[in-house]
This record gives sequence, C-alpha cells and structure tokens, in this order.
Amino acid sequence: MPEIATVCPYCGCGCGLYLHVRDGRLIGVSPSRSHPVSQGRLCVKGWHAHEVVDNPNRLTHPLVRREGNLVVASWEEAAEVVANGLSKVLESEGPQAIGVLGSARCTNEDNYVLVRFARGTLRTPNIDCSARVQCVPGPAPTSGGPSLGAGAEEIADLDSADLILLVGSDPTEEHPAVAARVYRARQRGARVVAAAARAHPLARLADVHLPVRPGSEVRWLGSLLHLLLAEQGFAADADMPGLSELRASVAGLRPEDTEAATNVPAEALREVARLYLSSKQVVILYSTGLALSTVAGPALQALGSLAALSSRGGGPEVSVLGLLSRNNLQGCRDMGVAPDSLPGYVPLNDDAAVARFEQAWKCEVAREKGLRAWEMLGRVRAMYVVGDDVTRSLPDADAARRALEALDFLVVQDIFMSPAASMADVVLPAAAFAEREGTWTNLERRVQGIRKAVAPPGEAREDWRIVADVSRAMGKPLPYESAKQIFEEIADLASIYAGIAYPPAAVNGGIRWPTPEGRKAGETVAGSGEAEVTALSAEALKGPGARAETNEEYPLLLAADPTLRPWDGEVTVCHTLTSAGEFAVVARDYPDGMLCLNPEDAKRFGVRGGRPARVVSPKGESQMQVRVTEEAPEGIALVPYNQAMHSGLMEISTDPETGRPVLAPTPILVGPVQ
Repeated sequence: MPEIATVCPYCGCGCGLYLHVRDGRLIGVSPSRSHPVSQGRLCVKGWHAHEVVDNPNRLTHPLVRREGNLVVASWEEAAEVVANGLSKVLESEGPQAIGVLGSARCTNEDNYVLVRFARGTLRTPNIDCSARVQCVPGPAPTSGGPSLGAGAEEIADLDSADLILLVGSDPTEEHPAVAARVYRARQRGARVVAAAARAHPLARLADVHLPVRPGSEVRWLGSLLHLLLAEQGFAADADMPGLSELRASVAGLRPEDTEAATNVPAEALREVARLYLSSKQVVILYSTGLALSTVAGPALQALGSLAALSSRGGGPEVSVLGLLSRNNLQGCRDMGVAPDSLPGYVPLNDDAAVARFEQAWKCEVAREKGLRAWEMLGRVRAMYVVGDDVTRSLPDADAARRALEALDFLVVQDIFMSPAASMADVVLPAAAFAEREGTWTNLERRVQGIRKAVAPPGEAREDWRIVADVSRAMGKPLPYESAKQIFEEIADLASIYAGIAYPPAAVNGGIRWPTPEGRKAGETVAGSGEAEVTALSAEALKGPGARAETNEEYPLLLAADPTLRPWDGEVTVCHTLTSAGEFAVVARDYPDGMLCLNPEDAKRFGVRGGRPARVVSPKGESQMQVRVTEEAPEGIALVPYNQAMHSGLMEISTDPETGRPVLAPTPILVGPVQ
C-alpha cells in the first residue's frame, strides 16, 4: 500500500503526514515521526484529512449559469464564458473594476500564477485574500517589526522556554501541535501566563490567568510595561530610540488605575512582571484572539516594544510567534496576494525589482496600490475568486453576500459548492491538496512540498492550471507546465525563497526561508530585525470607546471570541465526515447559537443553561441557547466569532489605518424567551 508524504491541510502548523492509497483511493493517514513540528502526532483534523478528498460532494465539472441555473459545461466553454465576462467588464469599466481573491489554502504556485494573472493579464491591482482580515495590521515583513504571519521564531522555541505568555490564543483549539508543546513545557516546569477573556483549558492550567476585557489589550500591556520600566527599573540604563517616549506613554498606567478598565487584577499583573524578569527565555504566542481585536495593531506594537526592551535592555530572550489560522496563509502573503506588493514583498514603487517581474512575465505589471478584500465589495463590478469566500471570513456576512449578488460577473474556483460559489456565474472545480504537487509555507516559514497521491475527481484541475487556461482564453497564455517550473521562477524572482530547491521534503519539515543564499541576496527576514520601541498612542489606550460601554438599558457586554469553536463553519472541516461530526456537537446542542454566560450573570438575568434566551443590542435582536460556564467572565457574554458574523447583533469597528473591519464588543440585554 503506497504511503505518500505530504502536509496537513488545516492550520498554520504544517504538520507532516503520510497518505495511504489503495486501488487509487485515499483510505487513511498516519503521522510522520521525523517531522519537526508534529513529532509523530496529529490532531483529529489531521488524522482524517483524507476524508475531505474522498467526499461525494466534491465539484467535478465546470458549471455555467444558464437561465438562472448552474449547468454542467465543458472546460473550453467555461473558459470562454469567463474570458468574455471579464473582458466585457474590462472594456466597459477598466481594470480597477475587477477584484481577484487568492486563497490561504492554495499552494504557493497557485497563488503566484494568480498574482501574475491579476496584475499582468487583467492589469488590475485589486488582489487580496479575505483570510488576511485575521492578520494583525503591522509593519511590512521587510521593515524589521514583528507581524502576524511574519515571525522569525520557531515553534521549537517552546521546548526551552521557562515562561510562555499566551495573548489572545487558545492553541488547544486552534493549533494542537503548539498546544502539545505548551503542555509538555508546563510539565517540565515552565511557567504559563494566559491573557484572554475566556478561561479556556490552558488558561485554567496557567500559573496566572489575566481575564482581559475585550478591547483593552493595549491598556493591560501598557500597565505591564509601566511595571517593568517605572517600578522594576527594567532597561534603566538602556539607550535606544523611542524609550523615553514609551516611558512617558505608560507613566500613568499603574495596574491599580487600569484594573477597572481591563478587568486584570493588579496583583496578578505584578506577578506576571515578576515571572517575566526572573525568566531566561520567554515565548509569546498570539493568534486570532489578538488579531481580531479592535486594537490589534497597537497591541502588537506593545508586544514588539516588550521584545525590543528585552533584547537591548538586558532582559530575558524573547520570541514572539504569531499562530496563523490557515495552512498557507504565510505563503499566500509571501506570494504577493496583497494589494500593495509583488511576490517576495517587493514594493510596487521599486522600479528595478518590478522591472525584473515585467521582464520575466513579458508584460507590464499593474503598479497601483489596489483594494483590499473588504474594500472590493461594492466597488468592483466583477470578481475572480479562488478558494476563498468572503461570506465566511468577513465580519458582516450578510453585507458580503449582498455585495456578491450585486456583481455583474462572478467566477468562483473551489473544491466544494460554497455559499459564494452558489451565487457565481461560473464555477470551476479545483483539485484538492492530495491531488496536486506544490508547496505550502507554514507559520514559521517552512516551505514544504505536498505530493499528488490520487487523481482529481471528474474534470477537476489544479488551481494554477485553471488560471492559465482562462488567461489563454483571454489571448494571454502563461508558459507553465508544472508546479516545479513555477516554483523555480518564484525562487528566482522572490529572493526570500532563493536557495530553496524543489520539491522541499515534507517528512523532514522542508526548508525555512531565508536560506544562506537568501541572506546573501540582502533580504531582511520578516520579523527578524531588531524590534522597535514605540510609544503607545493615547487613542489606542482608550480601547474600543463608548460603544463598548454598558448602561442600564444594555447592562452586559457581548464579545465575539475567535478562539471559541474556531473551526465551526470552516469549509474543509464541514466536508470531513469525522471532523464535521466532532465539531458539530455544539451546533446540535445549541441550534440557534451558543451564548456563554457566567453563572452569576445567568442568575442575574433569569436565564438557564440549555434554554433559549432573548438577546438585544442597539443593532438588532436574536435568540440563542445559553451555556452557563465559568469560562465566561462575569459581566461579559461570549459567542464564537463565526456565529457572531451572522447574528446581526454586533457593531463593526474599522481600523483607522487600514480600514480592516472587525467585530467590536457590543453592549446587550439578555432575558428569557417569553
């Protein structure tokens, strides 16, 4: 029975596994014992990854909308319809009227070809991935500052850490391979601090749990910096740019003064400061709980300042590691699936670098800064969507759906019939991860090869090949014949991948960029430069503002927790039989949605566990089943983020610098259903 080495297709850990094939079908998987991340282990999703491939609901033939219905068509017909539809919009509205979405699940090769198609064939700068809404807004990877998805540290740093600080992260649910290392570190004596509103299992196991009020992340981090700088004399003799400004910005943030606003007990924060200063190696882990905060960008700057103070102020060695939610979100960014850069984070205003791409691609490149995924909705007339669905990723799912319905032309390329695909004019069937060759890049920049184990069902094809077919139908053929050829072009043009030979082995963890060749090319590793010390802005310290203040009419705060049931509604999990059953238990128990309340709040508002409750906010009204749990802090009701996107209850906050929309803490009233 053949065993094919590949990589798990779920979270950003990039665990190694073997696919088992019998009679041309996938029948199971087993973990790679030598893989440096998974180390012979897999989570429930990984153990059943083969089920998403061998699923009878897979898209198998191109579909074209005729008289309101999607009907089977040949590839030639489908490509012609796509070419005509896109060309019509180009002629009438221009390139800016077309938006292109790549995927954090597709291979690097798929996304690279898609970027060439967008900026070369279509000449549109509007290319993005809606999963990037889960990325902390921060500095570009070549600027030296840490940012989600561009960290320089390794998961293996956890093995030698004596203090682990979880900030808005529950790896037990989101990244089990990371959680396993945290649990093992705890067993060998490492201290764990969890900063999260919800008392999740790791938070309950932690030495210190900081029950942070949603939206106050910058304020509690400022208080920690105040303790270190003002009360503990940390970095007192350090001479570094920005230090005096940072001291001034946190001067008034005594823990006793911020306790009411942050919900973080002063003594608990003082204990964290003591643990920090007595440690030799600290690992800070953050994920969607921080990334989807209304103050994510400034909070990350605060973490960067903490790391910079340690590296140059004589403190512990600090690793700051962002845990990415999807298997190739790092690679998606590396490949330039973004409105403001080319593959390899090449700036659009770098004339010499852009000229290299234009010479290789034999065309002019759209050099304007394009629209982000959330900005495209309502502003473009046509969209080409590959492995993405804004109705599942953006905070206002109903608004995203209406925007797709209003398009003149919509193409969706996927492996299943997603909500976005059901609205498309053309649906193109793609190959799944075990039906193609290529590479993915995990959250610590491991470029790993995935290998073809079985043939795609019906007429499904690799994403890059479909894009090339459409480009050819538009009169601009792309000269690609294999994933190997595409990767070699990537390594040649995007010097962050220089020196990586194809295919990087999956069983030994692939190759982390940059290689020595990449360093010689003068590239700055994302996040590997010295972090900067930055003052905390007064605006960021205010938190989400008055909208998140409770009152007599709305006495309880509703917060969407991205770490609570993070895989609910995720397309590949929904189509993996065993995993879908595992993750659907909550949906069956709470068919109208799950509202997590502290026992004191349940008693206060007269609601009971398992029974429906009426939930009213300034935006609307809904009904949910109550889950009474000590995990929820008193005064704050928690709901899964995926559920909150469809509830219509929550305010949407817009980041002032990027325009990124996120769900904001919203005051509500809760009562029994009459």
